[in-house]
Amino acid sequence: MNKQCILFQTINRFGNEATSMKFYLLFIPFLLITASVSAQELLIYTENNPPASYMVNDRPEGDAVNIVREILHRLGQSDTIELVPWARGYNLALKRPNVVLFSTTRLPEREKLFKWVGPLYSHTWAFFKKKGSPIRIASLEDAKRVERIGTYREDAKKQFLEQNGFTNLVETSDNTTNVLHLIKGNIDLWISSDYSMPYIASQAGVDSQEIEKAYTIKSVDNYIVFSIQTPDSIIEAWQQALDHIKKDKTSSIPDTN
Repeated sequence: MNKQCILFQTINRFGNEATSMKFYLLFIPFLLITASVSAQELLIYTENNPPASYMVNDRPEGDAVNIVREILHRLGQSDTIELVPWARGYNLALKRPNVVLFSTTRLPEREKLFKWVGPLYSHTWAFFKKKGSPIRIASLEDAKRVERIGTYREDAKKQFLEQNGFTNLVETSDNTTNVLHLIKGNIDLWISSDYSMPYIASQAGVDSQEIEKAYTIKSVDNYIVFSIQTPDSIIEAWQQALDHIKKDKTSSIPDTN
């Protein structure tokens, strides 16, 4: 029996001839897209950003990692996820084709740099200070008056502050370093998120109770991004897979707000 006969027998299980034809017309384009996506080798990068992504026994884990793995499974792909410094992953996504990077905050200045799939989750940015610090922040303008704010390279929060005229930023390549700088008094504020702050503090060996929120900035959405040269068929397939995951709740989408 040839493959075409087998396919039509499968379709006929779904009802009468008219219903079967509708299913066929809907099902075949998805098969074609999936086949096209499976043939493309992707370079998939994430960063150390717990609880969304972090390393356990030399293997990336986390809320966002689980979602991306489920997308890969549904699309029949076996590409591996590599955890790298954020600046490296970000620059690879800017310069090389078929690069995937997550989790990436969607900002107006980034919009045309990548192709977007998401959102994965939302979270809230905030300034944090060492517990007991006398610093009082009621606005972004107040934050411009402190001496030093900890940020890290190519991070969306750093880019946001630069876009808003901040000149008092101290940059590191590792966000855990900002926690240590904050506790030691080397910086006055640290910009992070409610979602990540306790986990990053823990990685730095610091009790999150030693850190307190100074000011809530805003809520943002995080996405999966693809280098701009990536075929639209891949973007469409990933977005469809993510939408289905959200609908059937196969992987837990973080509730961070």
